[in-house]
Amino acid sequence: MAKEEYDIIKDAYKKVNAPYQKYYEQAKAASGAGKLELVNEIILEPYNGKGFELKKGQVVRYEIMGGPQTIDLFYMAKDRPMEEWADTFHTACFGPHVYSEGINFFSNSPYCRPLLTFIRDTVDNDKIRELYGERAGHSYVLHNGACSSAIYEETFGTVNANSCHFNIAQGIMEIAGEEVARRFIQPACFMNFQIVAFDKSPTALSYFPGVECMKDGDFVEFLVHEDLYAAISPCPLGDQEDMTSIENCTCWPVRIAIFEGEDGPLETAPDPKKKSANAVDFIKAGRPGMVVGKIGAKD
Repeated sequence: MAKEEYDIIKDAYKKVNAPYQKYYEQAKAASGAGKLELVNEIILEPYNGKGFELKKGQVVRYEIMGGPQTIDLFYMAKDRPMEEWADTFHTACFGPHVYSEGINFFSNSPYCRPLLTFIRDTVDNDKIRELYGERAGHSYVLHNGACSSAIYEETFGTVNANSCHFNIAQGIMEIAGEEVARRFIQPACFMNFQIVAFDKSPTALSYFPGVECMKDGDFVEFLVHEDLYAAISPCPLGDQEDMTSIENCTCWPVRIAIFEGEDGPLETAPDPKKKSANAVDFIKAGRPGMVVGKIGAKD
């Protein structure tokens, strides 16, 4: 990569994330010092999706119970769930695909604002890298998607196997209704507790069992910057110890705990209030004031 390209990426990463660093540090410190108060607890049952609300200034914790259990998550802005959601592409533009503490989950265009920040992770990430390589991790984003019944039918020949698509749809329907669930029939999810290495072969997405790297009570936590609807799926691949067939996979429950500060909601990032337009509205308006670069011409 040329130096000028690298500088653009480095400067963009710093510019976009730097304003939100203090909110991460404050929330992490409050959690680490035991200064959060539990306000709600949900047990996510195997093979079932769940929908729930998160309020601005809360911290949500996902905790392992019994065995390593991959979870897929999808977040929507409560006041406009059809229009704004946590976007894996924007998030990966300003952070790594395999993400760690301090990473912000940015929403889609034209909003592009942090909806959540990853504040704590107790999983043994050093052990993960020792076993599976320097680029391995257990929390990651794909630019779009989650496991689907079609993938399982193609791979195992099983029709209508439990999948994250089914479970996320169940969760969205519970919390936001059928219309919103149909809008996100193939949601772009955020994954946790699923050991992955993008640099392995033969595909760009290689899974590994996590029993050596995760233990009961391990958790990840996120600071919530806006009122959100959340949908969660316990991935049917479960602990990934035996993936020879759908029937041999073991799925475990997961604890969802929602906290606030001792004196109420924690401080959150302000809305940057981006000025770019919705793409369809902009086109219908005739693309007023559209900025473009140069036109390449050989002759």
